[in-house]
Amino acid sequence: MLVPASIAWACVAPVSLTTSSPTVQPGGIVHIIGRETAPGAPIEIHLDSVGGPLLLTVTGQVGGMTSKWEADVPMPTNITYGKHVLYAVQNYRNMNAGVPRAAIYVGTEPEPAATPDPRASTLDVGSGPSGTSLVLLGLGVAAAGLLIVGGLSVLAGSKRSKPTAEPVKAS
Repeated sequence: MLVPASIAWACVAPVSLTTSSPTVQPGGIVHIIGRETAPGAPIEIHLDSVGGPLLLTVTGQVGGMTSKWEADVPMPTNITYGKHVLYAVQNYRNMNAGVPRAAIYVGTEPEPAATPDPRASTLDVGSGPSGTSLVLLGLGVAAAGLLIVGGLSVLAGSKRSKPTAEPVKAS
């Protein structure tokens, strides 16, 4: 299973797109970081969908399985406030099975990260058996087990045939 998974990973680069800061104002600049794209093939940065408005074309990036490239993307002055998504589209050997994307927040703060439910600080423990009753119960179970094993061994021993003496033959 490990070999097929490693071969699949080697054939499909896990391309990604992130931002150094997800917040920006209309007309501002967003610094993006792309990873593991094809070398030299242009990368188009689109707004809100793969076919959305083209904001920037990145060229001359190195590329490959350990590559990293960075670019500054200018935001339109008429962009609406709220959450938007940048898409990095690279039409190179059908590498866009999963188009890398990064969320940005124009004129607003990012949504807070989900927080886990608080853990209970105390645990209600109901009344249960006392320590003494647990010890007595354990001893009773052990005694019953010994009686059962002893009874089975007596039964097994009584069914054996007893040795009988045979007369010695004279020659």
